[in-house]
Amino acid sequence: MSTNYSLLFYLKKPKNYAVGAKPIYMRITVAGEPKEISTGRECDPARWNAKANRAKGTKEEIRNLNAYLDTLERKVADAHLQLVKDGTEITAETLKLKYLGKDVQRRYLMETFTEHNRRMKTLLGKGFKPNTLKGYNTSVAHLTSYLEKCYGETDIDIRHIDHAFITGYEFFLRSDMGCSAVSAAKYMKHLRKIINQCLAHRWITENPFAFYKTKAKPREKEFLTPDELWNYNKKVETFFSI
Repeated sequence: MSTNYSLLFYLKKPKNYAVGAKPIYMRITVAGEPKEISTGRECDPARWNAKANRAKGTKEEIRNLNAYLDTLERKVADAHLQLVKDGTEITAETLKLKYLGKDVQRRYLMETFTEHNRRMKTLLGKGFKPNTLKGYNTSVAHLTSYLEKCYGETDIDIRHIDHAFITGYEFFLRSDMGCSAVSAAKYMKHLRKIINQCLAHRWITENPFAFYKTKAKPREKEFLTPDELWNYNKKVETFFSI
């Protein structure tokens, strides 16, 4: 995960622009993703130094404008430092929101999982069976136990779920919960579904399952041979003829 960013001040040409001052915008870029913010200031293009990202001149109004842009640059740096301290994923969007003083909405695993099960419950008989819901509820119980034992928490920010969390959970299922390889694979599949939903909503950008592979194989269904099927039918006919 990249923690670096770049900052650029530039003049943005407004719609139907003819002549005169142009608004100054600030562009924050992280990992190639740009986000722009209006500075609320303007500058005549003839007085703008694009290479320096500042207005040129020595008049008081120019000095005040450049001092204002310096202040904005420091605020972005402070916002970036705070994100690093908080362990928050740094993107152009999170940095922009932090600079603007808007909190990034945090999403938590158990909260998301519980909401998934609630929705599933309302659809029982409409594509979902009670046993399916029962399995997902058991997954919630197992994950809760895992979080309490290994993390000392009742929930976790989904952005903090990594490969270690995934492999640790599988080990917990096999060791502490006594699950078979096939049962553990089922619960891992439940967790993967929730993670995929988070990815689809762009609540997270990296898939913690990316390098995870399970060795458990689903049990193959066995079918009766023609001879076994014939013998079975003969037994049924004999039973009902008695």
